Amino acid sequence: MSFENRVLISKKALKELRGIPQNERNMIKDRISKLVFFPLAHLDVQKLKGYGNVYRLRVGQYRVIFEYLKEDRVVKILKVGKRENVYGDDL
Repeated sequence: MSFENRVLISKKALKELRGIPQNERNMIKDRISKLVFFPLAHLDVQKLKGYGNVYRLRVGQYRVIFEYLKEDRVVKILKVGKRENVYGDDL
C-alpha cells in the first residue's frame, strides 16, 4: 500500500509559477514535490480556516494554496504567489 499522494497543479497555479523568478520557483517546486508525503512531510503548512480541506504551504515570502483530498490521496495546487496577493475570495 502506497502512502504517497498524487500532486495536481491547476492551470492558474502553473501560470503564477511562471511569473516567479527562477531561483524562488525552483525552491517552490522542491517544496511542492514533498507534498506527495503530506501530511507526513515536515513542511510549514497550516489549514485555512473556513475553507474546508484547503491549506497553505509557506515557502519564504511565497504561499502555495492547495486542497487535500484525503480519500483520493490527491493534493491539488490551487494558487501560488506572494503572501499579500494569494489570499482572497477566489480560493
